[in-house]
Amino acid sequence: MPRLVGTLTTAVIGFTAYGLAVDSPFVWIYVPITIVLAVAVFVIHRSVGLSMTSLWALVAVAIGNLAGGIYLVEGQPLYVKRLLGDIRYDKPFHTVATAIAAWAAYEVIAKWAVGRASRPAIAVASVLVAAGLGALVEIIEFVGSVVIENANVGGYGDTMLDLVVNTAGATAAVILQDHRHHGHNQVPDIEASRGNN
Repeated sequence: MPRLVGTLTTAVIGFTAYGLAVDSPFVWIYVPITIVLAVAVFVIHRSVGLSMTSLWALVAVAIGNLAGGIYLVEGQPLYVKRLLGDIRYDKPFHTVATAIAAWAAYEVIAKWAVGRASRPAIAVASVLVAAGLGALVEIIEFVGSVVIENANVGGYGDTMLDLVVNTAGATAAVILQDHRHHGHNQVPDIEASRGNN
């Protein structure tokens, strides 16, 4: 755990220093959000015990998000950098980030809902949690575009496509996680549980 905290802390300090040095417009949006979400994950981890794989993956997402919002390429945040044709950094990142969020959400919900919810319910709830977090990012980007002059975060079509890739990534991750848990009998079937009572 200390290595996780140290890695994330170093990233936050580093991107804050970089953002202030180059006058990156979103530094005071992405840094506080990262800290708030890190605290939320810590509280959840203390309650249910997330796997180290999920924790490191979430740290990677946090660093990728800081890079996307703060690191500048030709004067614009990395998020709007075109990687291949019209595909910008934000699309593959959103897909992977939401997939990781859904994977972690499944872990949490499966532990909280043991004996109380069916596998489909856990899966759907996990996708909704991750997609909801993705939608929160879009809201933050919208606020940033209103508050910060000349902020280029894309238009309506870009936002809708972000939501689509968010949902696709979350759904794929939950299908894999559900298959993994079911194969190890880690998520009991609620109907079977009731039948044994």
